[in-house]
Amino acid sequence: MTDPGLNRRLRQRSRRAGLMIGISMALTIAVLVGGFSILYTALDTFVSDFVSEEATTAPGPTHPPAQVAAAGAAPSTPTNVPPPTEAPAVQPTAPPTQAAAGDPAVATPPAFVPDYQSGGYSLNLRSEPSADGGDQTVVRVLPPSTPLQYLNEERPTANPARDGNRWMLFRTESGEQGWLRELDTEPYQP
Repeated sequence: MTDPGLNRRLRQRSRRAGLMIGISMALTIAVLVGGFSILYTALDTFVSDFVSEEATTAPGPTHPPAQVAAAGAAPSTPTNVPPPTEAPAVQPTAPPTQAAAGDPAVATPPAFVPDYQSGGYSLNLRSEPSADGGDQTVVRVLPPSTPLQYLNEERPTANPARDGNRWMLFRTESGEQGWLRELDTEPYQP
């Protein structure tokens, strides 16, 4: 024998229990997502030079603050929006000529001799000795173990606990110059 009233009460209880389980799961997911977001934003200042943003940023020219000001951007322009760029006019170039040996008018750039390399993770090569400028100061994202030439210029860090003791100016093999924290570099190993 079955009691229809008992079956109805059991079904109602199981629906309520299922609803409570669903609500508790939704709250748990919301707390986890919120906690992750808070931790990610709090840690962003510590990992901003390690995390590669190549996949999230659109390719295009970067504009260090000095170039933005020189381009005539108004002070009220948001800093995360690059100013409109104009395509440079194509200038006809003369064919290369052979310079006489010892000609002082023709200066040859010094040869690239690496003495450091980037650490074992992607790093942001910056146009200024600070990470405070965010993406606006990133010259290029360096892959792990990129050969670097130290240019004998350094600046102290604003936050030694986070950034180490100094920023160092480097040149890459392709000729780009920029700043890296000393703690993100290591002696060059061919």
